Amino acid sequence: MPSAKGFVPEHHPHFIGTYWGAVSTAFCAEIVESANAYLFAGPIFNDYSSVGYSLLIKKEKAIVVQPDRVTIANGPSFGCVLMKDFLRALAKKLRHNNTAHENYRRIFVPDGHPLKSAPKEPLRVNVLFHHIQNMLSSETAVIAETGDSWFNCQKLKLPAGCGYEFQMQYGSIGWSVGATLGYAQAVPQKRVVAFIGDGSFQ
Repeated sequence: MPSAKGFVPEHHPHFIGTYWGAVSTAFCAEIVESANAYLFAGPIFNDYSSVGYSLLIKKEKAIVVQPDRVTIANGPSFGCVLMKDFLRALAKKLRHNNTAHENYRRIFVPDGHPLKSAPKEPLRVNVLFHHIQNMLSSETAVIAETGDSWFNCQKLKLPAGCGYEFQMQYGSIGWSVGATLGYAQAVPQKRVVAFIGDGSFQ
């Protein structure tokens, strides 16, 4: 889900993208929504993370693991179960199954390159982000402000070691200005690339 972008290495061969309902990474939603069951580790379902509560996730097929409890489908919630203990125990019981990844590879169509712009043609967002994608490396960090920046930065493929900060919990705007300065001070060896709309910046 969008708040977890940057937690899983995006260069891993089994990484298929970010699930975010209708604005998911291409072909990711089809795989997630067609699954027999879902395991959510620490999700926060709110109007932002659920795209206005429009996710096509069936609650009866979900296991939701929070830091101190586990809820199964529409049914029981087991308290005093630590996430780390639950996930370790579950990992010992799972059997390898790559059906979902095979289905993803079967339907996946790689992104094309944006069309070249004509002279004096206004700059298009997809062209801009194509160039930004080429700038990213292990020596960069992305700060994605609330709003359009959320959606555009979700489409970026983060190279190994590329930092990513994304605040979705409250939908507050303007946080990224201070975060950019703080990140640059805390990690001076990285080039911080901030995506901030004019309203948020003001």
